Amino acid sequence: MLAVAPRMNPSENEIPAAVAIRALLARTDDVAIALIGGYAYTVGLRFDLVIRLRREPRGSMAQKSEVLLSTYSGRNDSDEQLLLGVEFADGRTATNFHADGLGPRAMPTGDDPDKPFLSPVGGSGGGRSMDQWFWLTPLPPPGQLLVVCAWPGLRIPESRTVLDGAAINDAGSRAMVLWPPLPPWAEEPVEPVEPRVPAGGWFDKVSRAWRGTDHPMG
Repeated sequence: MLAVAPRMNPSENEIPAAVAIRALLARTDDVAIALIGGYAYTVGLRFDLVIRLRREPRGSMAQKSEVLLSTYSGRNDSDEQLLLGVEFADGRTATNFHADGLGPRAMPTGDDPDKPFLSPVGGSGGGRSMDQWFWLTPLPPPGQLLVVCAWPGLRIPESRTVLDGAAINDAGSRAMVLWPPLPPWAEEPVEPVEPRVPAGGWFDKVSRAWRGTDHPMG
């Protein structure tokens, strides 16, 4: 069994501070992906990612629009998954398919609280509208917080959006701690299939750096 640190999810012993975020990450004639808000805790940020489709999905499009939740379903959709990544001002990185470079969706531990971890923690929607909540820990340092997004399954190339890391970090200092956190709980590690990333882009560069190799994924 693996002891999962409290930073695996938003802190249940805190009342977070709201963060004003509205950023369009990517848009085509038929799909839009955006961040529309966040909540800062002392050790991380929970933010909302939304997907809007112009038309009701049909056939293969309907299946592709649901792959965002494949982290939970365990489906083998390595070529279809939405890719999301962040890069702190000091160069630390995290994606929704790598937690720390040790392997796909590796669980965070308390050994290195400064190592970034990005994970979906819930979501809802259907048809032309889907919302997904993500948890990023630790809080980004002051400076630019780079958000990288791509969705090969819907032919959306990598896009880069810059957020204000200082504003997010400051909001975390205003979170209200209600009582001490409970001890970590135990869970079996889960390692879903790692998605295929666009060659030559940000995700490819970060993945190769984690692996310690110059060979692109594929």
